[in-house]
Amino acid sequence: MQAEQRVSVRQMKVLLIFFIVGDLMWYLPSYTAGVADQDAWMAALLGVGLGIGVSSFIYWFGSRFPGMTIIDIHRHVLGKFAGGILSLLFLIHLMSNGSAQIRVIGDFMTTQMMTETPLRVVLFLFAAVVLISVRMGLTVIARTGQVFFMMFMLLFTILILLLIPESEPSKILPIASHSAADIIRGGLFVVAFPYCQMTVFLMLFPLLEEERLSLKQYMIPLIIGGAVIIIVVTLSILVLGAYMTQHQLYSTYTMAKKISIGNFLQRLEAILVINYLLSTYFKCVITLYAFCRGLTQLFGLRDYRVLTLPIFLFIFGYSYVISTNVVFFNSLGPAWALWEMSNVIFLLGFVYVVHLLKGLIKGKPLHSS
Repeated sequence: MQAEQRVSVRQMKVLLIFFIVGDLMWYLPSYTAGVADQDAWMAALLGVGLGIGVSSFIYWFGSRFPGMTIIDIHRHVLGKFAGGILSLLFLIHLMSNGSAQIRVIGDFMTTQMMTETPLRVVLFLFAAVVLISVRMGLTVIARTGQVFFMMFMLLFTILILLLIPESEPSKILPIASHSAADIIRGGLFVVAFPYCQMTVFLMLFPLLEEERLSLKQYMIPLIIGGAVIIIVVTLSILVLGAYMTQHQLYSTYTMAKKISIGNFLQRLEAILVINYLLSTYFKCVITLYAFCRGLTQLFGLRDYRVLTLPIFLFIFGYSYVISTNVVFFNSLGPAWALWEMSNVIFLLGFVYVVHLLKGLIKGKPLHSS
């Protein structure tokens, strides 16, 4: 890639936080509460713990092959043909995730805020903004993330403080009323969506200005993002209750409607939803930038920018046909979670096992070549 597409460790940490928070505030509380009810907060705690472990494996995997993207790793381990096929599956995964995030925004805007606006208009505009950002490059994306990060944290803090008076501790009772299996199932949604999706950063870590991102530096955004997940899920239960959380399509938006300070400070959900849009935007931009970069590497192109216009048209169309309606789209959650987890197992675990076996056969050390 071009020399200017470099980011600092600080900028990468900001992008990691935005990616982990991402679009989870739209649907994650509903998924976890749908399995664990009022014990969803326990599922979130478990899921964050397991998710940090999965993310650490992704980091460790990347560190075995310094300076290589996942496309390079597939070719290095499996050869040009088999590695290319596996890389193509990875790129289809990125393309589907990017399109799904655009569709999340489209469904929300047309069902909650701009109900008279055609879905295609919202999808077209949001896809255009995302692909323009992708065309600007990773450096611009990272600097933009730094600019908006403080506003994101401020709005999130305001949301938490204003919702505390609306919370009712009795809504999480009785504690641990569900089986361990239900709590684990609820936690797997947390593992799958923010954390298993972090394979995307295997396309971005080689673009760091410094030699590498240390494990300690990597863990800080994981913990911050995990804390946001736990707080959002717990507040959803405390404010709305388990039943409302699992049956509201956008429980966090409904939760923000509850804010009322002395019957004077009300109707802040339209302002606070900016936070949800920001995090989803950055997750989508990161995903599609990695997709464009991977496509460029796979087919040996000089510059990914030549792909942005055709990719924009394709992503716009794909985000429109990916689901018939918002209810069907939300029903895809369990199957999509399994897909995300299988990607980590197959794309990373399988590849590393093959790498080890090749090393044994050739009599080489088992660490990175």
